[in-house]
Amino acid sequence: MKYFEFELEGETIKFRLTTENSQAIEKKTGKGLFDLVQEVNITNIVTLLMYLRRGETPNFSEKETCALCDKLIDNGYTFERIMMEIIFEALVMSGFLSKEQLEEAKALKEEVKENNKKKVMEELQK
Repeated sequence: MKYFEFELEGETIKFRLTTENSQAIEKKTGKGLFDLVQEVNITNIVTLLMYLRRGETPNFSEKETCALCDKLIDNGYTFERIMMEIIFEALVMSGFLSKEQLEEAKALKEEVKENNKKKVMEELQK
């Protein structure tokens, strides 16, 4: 089985979303996977990470996932970076998103960031 592998503090962490875990996410949240990834909030990120880790470690818990998030934050990640650089990449590896969809999401994120910057500059100049 293929995994998205990620190095953190000298440890290789593997992420993979299986069809079974995708169904479990949908049952737990009442939302489709694609709706869930569009709503960037902590609960969704923790849920997605937990099930992505369960591809390798079937009983990976919510508590372990929260500890992983804290470890990522301690290493300079934001929740936005966790979503873009880990969750989306793992979903591509798992076959739920195409590489093109990932690139579109990254481009859209940059466009939104640039527009927000322009708005802030305009407000400061008033």
